[in-house]
Amino acid sequence: MRVVRSIAKRLTAATLLVCVLAAMYSLSAYASSERVVKQDSKGRWACMKDGKVEKSYTGIAHNKYGWWRIKNGYVDFDATGVCQNEYGWFYVKDGKVDWEHEGVEHNKYGWWRIRDGRVDWSANGVFRNKHGWWYVKQGGVDFDYTGLAANGLGNWYIKKGAVDFKKNGTYEKGGIEYKIVDGKVQNNGKVIYLTFDDGPAAYTDQLLGILDKYGVKATFFVTSAYPSYQYLIKKEYNAGHGIAAHTYTHNYATIYKSTAGFWSDHERIQEIIEQQTGHRTTMMRFPGGTSNTVSRRYCRGVMSDLSRQAGERYMTFYDWNVDADDAGKTRTSDGVFNNITSGVKYHDQSLVLCHDVKPYTVNAMDRIIKWCLQNGYTFRVCQPGGYTYHLRVAN
Repeated sequence: MRVVRSIAKRLTAATLLVCVLAAMYSLSAYASSERVVKQDSKGRWACMKDGKVEKSYTGIAHNKYGWWRIKNGYVDFDATGVCQNEYGWFYVKDGKVDWEHEGVEHNKYGWWRIRDGRVDWSANGVFRNKHGWWYVKQGGVDFDYTGLAANGLGNWYIKKGAVDFKKNGTYEKGGIEYKIVDGKVQNNGKVIYLTFDDGPAAYTDQLLGILDKYGVKATFFVTSAYPSYQYLIKKEYNAGHGIAAHTYTHNYATIYKSTAGFWSDHERIQEIIEQQTGHRTTMMRFPGGTSNTVSRRYCRGVMSDLSRQAGERYMTFYDWNVDADDAGKTRTSDGVFNNITSGVKYHDQSLVLCHDVKPYTVNAMDRIIKWCLQNGYTFRVCQPGGYTYHLRVAN
């Protein structure tokens, strides 16, 4: 028996050694095959792979000094503009990715909203650079657009993708007449962020038609609670609305059992969003909001941990300061109308919680939007890193 145990121990040790050596070999093989920027034998900065200059490569590669624009294997120090690799689209200045750059920049495919050095595919609204003020839809300037769009400074008249500062007079949309002075809509200076949770579902398409009627953009916090309507995420995105994550299942027992369970569920809805839009989102809302107490049933302190981890994952999360109460006691369109129109009066920036899965909410939207526009409010889309509102964490 002692002999058998001795042999077993030796075999176990040998097996472990083999596994360690295999892992080390695998890591070294990976490291050698990764693209990295180094100087070649002539002192030129080049993209190396497997110890050789990868002359067939054009894109972006990195070293300890930063990320660099590569052209035919070598750093292109003359490059300035929007460039891409397999990880995304980046703004390059003098050959190097400028992670601090904000603005609107171009490449051969168009003009793009840059945030923190890369194209912000979530950007919707009016942004500016040294050449002018531009209407951006899902990260790119939309030169086909003529109408109204907003930023933090107001609501603007857009003509072929750019703010028309020469526009004076009136503009009509959806039966609402707007007074415009020097390209800017005259209003009360107050902003409304319409947000819709839990869909897409049976009433979402009807809602999209109402929003389009008035040229209003909203933000949809999507789930997969109604899988047959997932295709509407793409329609929302293509219409210029914001797309944010609201978990895959929206099942409290699943998502609030642990932080790992929540982020696993979150990853599933991110995959759906990417399938429908081509991009992941950096915006989210916790089911029940940050202040929910129902999560206490499943895990003490989970909301405190999740709200902290969201920031660590570079996710902007949103609660609300105006509640339609359509997931609470309100069950009529008149009730939803009264809750929203009375609530927005008390805020300069109103982040409004609604649900596009509720028919009485969708049926109230035409009247709500019309009332808000007639009373001088501007509608905006939620933006990563932009205005948000957080309720007090209660678990």
